[in-house]
Amino acid sequence: MNKKTFKYNEKLIFLLLTISALFLRLLYVIRIPYTVNQHDAGDFTAGHIGYICYLVEHNWQLPDFNPTTVWSFYHPPLHHYLAAVVAKISLVCGTDMAQAMENVQFLTVFYGVCTLLISYKLLKKFKLTGFALFLPYALLCFHPSFVMLSGSINNDALCLLLTMITAYIALLWYEKPVLKRICLLALVFAATVLTKMSGLLLAPAVAFLFLARLWKERTQWKQYFIQFITFGVICIPLALSFSMRNLILWHVNPFFTLDLGEYMYTGNNLLERVFMIHKEQLASPFVIYNVTPSNGLSVDRNIILYILKTSLYGDKFFLASDSPYLGLAWALHVVNLLLILISFGCLIIEVVRILFAAFKEKSLYPYIKEFFLCLLYGSSFGSFIMFCFKYPNSCSQDFRYMNLTLIIAMVFWGTFFKRTTENDSIVWKIFRMISFVLFVLFAVFVTILFFNCSTT
Repeated sequence: MNKKTFKYNEKLIFLLLTISALFLRLLYVIRIPYTVNQHDAGDFTAGHIGYICYLVEHNWQLPDFNPTTVWSFYHPPLHHYLAAVVAKISLVCGTDMAQAMENVQFLTVFYGVCTLLISYKLLKKFKLTGFALFLPYALLCFHPSFVMLSGSINNDALCLLLTMITAYIALLWYEKPVLKRICLLALVFAATVLTKMSGLLLAPAVAFLFLARLWKERTQWKQYFIQFITFGVICIPLALSFSMRNLILWHVNPFFTLDLGEYMYTGNNLLERVFMIHKEQLASPFVIYNVTPSNGLSVDRNIILYILKTSLYGDKFFLASDSPYLGLAWALHVVNLLLILISFGCLIIEVVRILFAAFKEKSLYPYIKEFFLCLLYGSSFGSFIMFCFKYPNSCSQDFRYMNLTLIIAMVFWGTFFKRTTENDSIVWKIFRMISFVLFVLFAVFVTILFFNCSTT
């Protein structure tokens, strides 16, 4: 990264990181059967796989029955329609349905790489360059949660991609609030909700941008009033069309969530779920279940520990019980924890700095983008915590429900690094070197583990 030639190296580094990320995702998808490490995938008659198969077999017609009576059919259908197109093309080319489902994973790999590209654009939006740009981006490229998400049959990957695109377009609209951009924002926002109802978590942050721009140019309120009406006319009917259909035809709550009953029940003891970690929970680097008909309890009831485990390995046994790489799985936990402490510390420092700066300048406007991301982070994390306690089951604690927060944390980590690069003191040089070494260990450990993860 020689300063004189860095502009040329920047494109090369970006290309190498993105190709590495694509290779890792393709390796995972080709190596792992479509039935492994999935969430609510089901079979050819139920779950997300069943949903896709139903659309294929019924010529893309939505179910003509109450969708809550079949597992996962209550989800909005956009991802399932796109996956059904891929599956149908595969069937026309002579594959069976099992191979068609394998091919659907290449669609989610595409989602995953596009998520990286829009994340890179978001990092650039904060004028990050050099080390401050590429270390956060590299972590997103190699993070196991995003690799596994790229091989997921369900709608999580598309929802994250559309969430990121919506956030990025919202920032573009704020910079140049023209009608064309707010129409595009309305369409992508609606597509996010038509993929998964959690897309509605974007609403507070987007509303904040709308109100901030309106107040800043309140003398032109008529122009913004027309734009907001246009946004509502386009977005609301599209976004809620599937939910309203189910509400009208079958009286289904738009926010319906499957009740798991006692399955993987964690209890709602605040002390145990947040502050206490029993030694049994440290018996494995992966999520531990102890589900029996008599207790229905999972050993991993601590939310923080569950997040740490699922962020790296999902909620399944990532390695075989006799794998020689179990020690490496523990080592990755250590490196990951150190990176989390660094990145979360940087996030807190940056948020506090921005708050003080806004208070000192008596204006939010120079920091609108940062406050927008803070609201997105708060909506995602707050919703996750509420979900954990409203539905006290182990699966509710999965990191995949809050993976948006990782991308936002990387933005703030990058802005912190950007300020430290302006300081050539030995302390900050050591700090940057430690961060870089930890990332290299992280990337190497992840690559080795994904080359040797269990295929069953």
